[in-house]
Amino acid sequence: MIPRLIQEKVIASLQRNDKIHLIFGPRQSGKTTILKDVAGIMEKNGLATLYLNCDIEENLSQLDTSSLTKLSTLFQKSQLIFIDEAQNLSNPGLTLKIIHDNLPNIKIVATGSSSFKLKNSVSDALTGRYFDFLLYPLSFREAASSLTLSNNEAIKKSQFDAILSSILTYGLYPEVYLEPINGQKEALLLKITESYLFKDVFSFQKVRRSQVLVNLAKALAYQIGSPISENELSKRLGIDRKTVMKYLDILEQTYVIFRVYPYSKNPQREIGRSYKVYFVDLGVRNALIQNFQPLEIRPDVGPLWENFFISERVKLVANKIINVQFNYWKTYDGAKVDLIEHQSGQEMRAFKCKYSQSPLSKGAYSFTKRYETNISLISKDNYQDYTG
Repeated sequence: MIPRLIQEKVIASLQRNDKIHLIFGPRQSGKTTILKDVAGIMEKNGLATLYLNCDIEENLSQLDTSSLTKLSTLFQKSQLIFIDEAQNLSNPGLTLKIIHDNLPNIKIVATGSSSFKLKNSVSDALTGRYFDFLLYPLSFREAASSLTLSNNEAIKKSQFDAILSSILTYGLYPEVYLEPINGQKEALLLKITESYLFKDVFSFQKVRRSQVLVNLAKALAYQIGSPISENELSKRLGIDRKTVMKYLDILEQTYVIFRVYPYSKNPQREIGRSYKVYFVDLGVRNALIQNFQPLEIRPDVGPLWENFFISERVKLVANKIINVQFNYWKTYDGAKVDLIEHQSGQEMRAFKCKYSQSPLSKGAYSFTKRYETNISLISKDNYQDYTG
């Protein structure tokens, strides 16, 4: 098993306070593993724990109630309860609120694979009562922790590079990363994409044209790193723009994609409306377009590299539980910066992604001059210094 960085944060928070702890993230990202690991650690510390999985009908029927009497009976011997896949509850916010408000000696940790359904339903009911954590698929740093790294920097770099190609092709879902056979990696990814990832998407009653949503995801897979036109997607897919916008929201809320918006202080010269879409996991992206070819013969290695680096920065922020705003910058004459990071109290950081080491363009230097911020060039020669 690969240790997850966020697990230490969850344990430390549980020891400090009595709030409800919610762990969100896509299916198969490792939430159940963390839940069971934390439960085991707490049991060793002498706490009486109870684990309930709401994917299991018997567990769901026990927990899916607003009856305080039934809940008190269920938890009478427990000090810490772990609720897996809590989005399956009829009203997860209400159930968790009843437990928290009326059974003060019980601590709660719950997971949910879909923030669209779970987080929206708990936000009002649990105002001021919870902390939330976001668990993505493995980060590069977490994946590298499975290696026995050399103390020699050159050898260590070659060890990192040895797993990099696989990560850009097959992504970082834990089960996929740990599978040694490429053919099995592909089979697992297809299963995750078809059976797990879109299970949350298709469970929403308002999604009535499921194939259109899949086609939208495929279209986005071909456009990573490029500004998105909702009107163009509407014409290509034969649906109205409002439906495109709604489906984009669903794909983001279910952790298939994430969006990065432009940074602009001069709208007349800088593009300030179109956003970019990236995939939370590159393996899912490659599965959608059925392309697992080696990097050496792929025409999309540049967009893959950009998606890899930006998703790693997003995971880094989630694992550290800090608030960082991500943007990109582009002018109408073609100058661009792939990623800009803003953190309160910190200097702005800017990055340009190029798989092969090459000089920054003159256009990129115009950003440095305009905003007095240096640009870090991220290539396969130095990526390990910026991924955790």
